[in-house]
Amino acid sequence: MATIIIIGVVIIGITLGLGYWSYLLGKKNQSNFVGTIIPVAYFAVRAILAVMTQTATHGLVSSLVGSLLFSLIYYGLFVWGKHRANK
Repeated sequence: MATIIIIGVVIIGITLGLGYWSYLLGKKNQSNFVGTIIPVAYFAVRAILAVMTQTATHGLVSSLVGSLLFSLIYYGLFVWGKHRANK
C-alpha cells in the first residue's frame, strides 16, 4: 500500500513539475517549437505505455484521451506564460 502511495506522489510531482517548467519556458518567451516539446514527448511516452499495458480497448482509449488532455494543458501553460511575458 505504501509503495502505491509513493508512486502516486512521484507521478503527481513529475506532472506538476512538467507543467511549471512549461509555464517557465513560455515566460522566458521561448519559441513555439520549444513549447511543443514537452506536450508531444509526454503524449508519446504515455501512448507507448498505454499500448504496452492496456489489454482492453476502453482502457487504452481512456489513457490516450487523458494523456492528450494533459498535453493540451501543458501547451496551454506555455502559451499563458508566453502571454504574460509579452505584457
